[in-house]
Amino acid sequence: MGTSYLPFPPWAIAFCFAPLWFQILRKSESTAQAFLAGWWTQFLLSLIGFYWIAYVSHEFGYLPWPVSILALLLFAATVHTYYAFAAAISFWLRKKLKLSDVQTLVVGVCLLSLSEAWWPSLFPWNLGYPWLSVPGGLAQMADSIGFHGLSLLFHSINALVAWLWIQKDRKLSLKMLSAVASLFLFLHFWGLSKKSQWSQTDRNLSVLQIQANIGNFEKYYAERGAGFQESIAQRYFDLTKSALQKYPKTELIVWPESAYPDHLNGWRREGRYSQMFFKFLGEIQTPILTGAFSQDPPKTQNQKDYNGLFLFDENGRQMAPAYHKTFLLAYGEYTPGYDYFPWLAKISPAGDGFGRGPGPTVVDFKSHHLGLQICYESLYPSFTQELSQKGADLLINLTNDSWFGPTSESFQHLEMTLARAIESRRPLIRSTNTGISTVILANGEILEKSPRFQTWAGSYNVRYLADAPQTFYVRYGIYLPNLILILLLSLIGFAIVQRKRE
Repeated sequence: MGTSYLPFPPWAIAFCFAPLWFQILRKSESTAQAFLAGWWTQFLLSLIGFYWIAYVSHEFGYLPWPVSILALLLFAATVHTYYAFAAAISFWLRKKLKLSDVQTLVVGVCLLSLSEAWWPSLFPWNLGYPWLSVPGGLAQMADSIGFHGLSLLFHSINALVAWLWIQKDRKLSLKMLSAVASLFLFLHFWGLSKKSQWSQTDRNLSVLQIQANIGNFEKYYAERGAGFQESIAQRYFDLTKSALQKYPKTELIVWPESAYPDHLNGWRREGRYSQMFFKFLGEIQTPILTGAFSQDPPKTQNQKDYNGLFLFDENGRQMAPAYHKTFLLAYGEYTPGYDYFPWLAKISPAGDGFGRGPGPTVVDFKSHHLGLQICYESLYPSFTQELSQKGADLLINLTNDSWFGPTSESFQHLEMTLARAIESRRPLIRSTNTGISTVILANGEILEKSPRFQTWAGSYNVRYLADAPQTFYVRYGIYLPNLILILLLSLIGFAIVQRKRE
């Protein structure tokens, strides 16, 4: 499983957990053994798939490398422990209620799927996401069942493989695997028909993305007002002016998360770097959406700074209130427990941290309705569901992945962000500092991807359907975990009744 995470192809996703279920059904002799089998499974796959936790702990958390490696080991030991609990609970119920092999596997699959939906996680990965990078129509099914539903499908196939392994019946195995292949073929062609359906558009927005490739050292000092503000601002100015000469019909310029190294609120316009920014807007006469710092108005009680997003028209007028990031990165943007234990700020790299925003926000840009996201707010389907329900025609995600360096995190983060476009059938514009910047259309077509760790500018004609209907997943996807829970409780209840009759 660890080698099926991006950027690797998902070569083992259909069978990688079969050995764990075989262990539960035939090898484990106690609940503790089942728990340990599940724990080792999640520990190793997390260690391989999320090795970059050590890098970001060092770069973003400013921890020494030995401590960063310990942080990785702690992360891998705890992040997916629901595999251990699912294995242990499945084994315990099997012994307690005398569940059959099939009943045990159904219980285990339900527990894993519920955990993927409800288990608290900084990076809620599942088995559905890798399929976005695989050619074909399977990922297109996400507008009906979400990528969580696709993950449920593959957990079920893993359980089926384990069951066939136990049966040791070649004819039965061939029949069942042929049925699975037929199902995949059906889903593939159904998905392609969905792609064709969502290729119909009636509006477009010409967007220019600027990727300035600002290093962590520069950003660190600029964010603290200790230098590099002018050089960073000038790099964005020069790249944008040069790109506008090449793409003069641009309707909206998009800069990434925390791109501008200063506050851009109206009451801060007298500052040196703010004046530079608005002078630049006067020169280019083109609307811009940018990440920057934001701050509560003067004399606000408990005045806070924010990781913000600003939209300005061609005359430098702010077109909507600044959007403030809602989901903050632990220890980088806020200190967990600070509200209850203020002394934690003294030992945390985040200090007091940023303030939190109001949640999903849609702003109007001329005739376009833009759903705004900053960084890993895109990782939570419910956030995008609400943007779609509030009328967003397009999604814009501003991100800075520079803290993760040349690791696979940028590929994983990209895939999870783009997934939201198919679930909601809204185009998504992703603008990053160091890559990967791109656009995905409502039909799942991914346009040009920017290179990583290079300055770059890209122009996109983002086609979309105005007032597009809400997808089945946006309307009803929230109920999938509830249905799984009902199935699980019904199975357990049935087993209890059967046990009492014996």
